[in-house]
Amino acid sequence: MNDTNITRRTAFVAGALGAVAAAGLAKTAQAATPTKAQKANIKIVEDFIKAWNEPDKSVAYLADDASVRMEEDKPPVVGPAAVGAAFKTFMGHGETIDVKILSTFAEGPVVTNTRIDTLKTPGKPDQAFKVVGVFVVKKGKIKEWTDYLDA
Repeated sequence: MNDTNITRRTAFVAGALGAVAAAGLAKTAQAATPTKAQKANIKIVEDFIKAWNEPDKSVAYLADDASVRMEEDKPPVVGPAAVGAAFKTFMGHGETIDVKILSTFAEGPVVTNTRIDTLKTPGKPDQAFKVVGVFVVKKGKIKEWTDYLDA
């Protein structure tokens, strides 16, 4: 075997490996770009979160039979009216929630975000919570929502 054959073989193998790597990167980039439906689901979740300080407005984003766990170890609250009442219970003394979304991704109807939720209570120090939220969006409404606290 001469040097020319080795060079051609090396070039062929390198080119083939490069094509495989490029195809893999293209697939990864494609997966990272949300579809139109996923973008719509992300917007619903983000609009819902923005409305948390107005419980009556926020529940409009929930399906009639929505199941909500604001903490993973609590039983679910079911339905917009019950969720609105739960919001009002812990926000009934002038509390507000400031939410900083750190990252969001969607896969089909599931939207997941990492956030820092800061509960602001008049006359008390702010309480910040690191949270992972998992939402299932069906037919333009949030069907399920569970928050997992990062303790």
